[in-house]
Amino acid sequence: MGFLKNIIHWRLHHVLFWLAFFVVWITLRIDDYPDTRPMLLAGLLKVVSLAGAVYFTNYILIPKLLYTRRYFAFLLSFTVLVTVTGFLVIRLLNLILTPYASRITHWPNATFSSQVYDVYIPLFFMVGAAAGIKFYIDQLRTLHRLQSALRASAEQELQYLRMQINPHSLFNSLNTIYFLIHKENREARETLMKFSELLRYQLYECNTERIAIEKETQYLRNYVAIQQLRHDEQYDIQFHCSEGVRDFNIAPLLLIPFVENAFKHVSAHRSLNHIHINMNMDDGRFHFSVRNSREGKTVKGNGGIGLANVKRRLELLYPGKHALHITPGPQLFSITLILHIS
Repeated sequence: MGFLKNIIHWRLHHVLFWLAFFVVWITLRIDDYPDTRPMLLAGLLKVVSLAGAVYFTNYILIPKLLYTRRYFAFLLSFTVLVTVTGFLVIRLLNLILTPYASRITHWPNATFSSQVYDVYIPLFFMVGAAAGIKFYIDQLRTLHRLQSALRASAEQELQYLRMQINPHSLFNSLNTIYFLIHKENREARETLMKFSELLRYQLYECNTERIAIEKETQYLRNYVAIQQLRHDEQYDIQFHCSEGVRDFNIAPLLLIPFVENAFKHVSAHRSLNHIHINMNMDDGRFHFSVRNSREGKTVKGNGGIGLANVKRRLELLYPGKHALHITPGPQLFSITLILHIS
């Protein structure tokens, strides 16, 4: 099982497929060529030309034209690709066979009809079949991603409903505690208000697919402010958000697991420990980074279940539009997230 995963990971199945195609072609056409060298060169030409047309169609024409509903442009480009590829194959094959002209009784692709039946039609159907397989696989992946997103949404909704256990009574209790705190204890009152804002955000504002980045940022500020009260002067805790981080939406509670992870695993040296959180915008990309000091020991894994869950959310919510870099180390743990904001 691990061997198959390694093959797929390194895309070796592509190499094995074209190698098998080359061997099969050589086996079927071995009697059509006067010598081994032109036969191998002709086989290599067939494989390279077909593979080039297949990958150009699957990774350029289909994503850029077919999936953007530019159907006429796709059909025209596909036709031109097959025509040009077939023309080049015929011309290069003639160059390969010219030195052996005296030994060839039946010159391949000598007439227009033979060119159509032996080059253009097989090329058209083989590239078309590969494009069809690519389209089918992409549809399966899209369906799987949609089903995963629906399951994740249902799980999130269930979790949200569980958190909704009599929230009004909860906030009434917090208000009662707020007025019981002596007015001179300003820090305690402000902390309780921040805690109330955290709960209000989670209970009432996070039941949407997207939320304003300003609200998510304020939620992080409140969380960091509360955590700062639990850490003394040996901890350098910084939260920086540039003015450019505004006027766009983000998936709610997407960033908090990274911050929670930093406070959970920050070092506890007698000397200075640190947690640095930075948010900024750069050319339509949202940059979010969290760095925290760690104990001087080997770090195993990438942060546990919390980070694994948020990585899965990113794959579902921002497919192809995010980059997550996790750098675990013995003394420093850093996370950098880049989101392409559309």
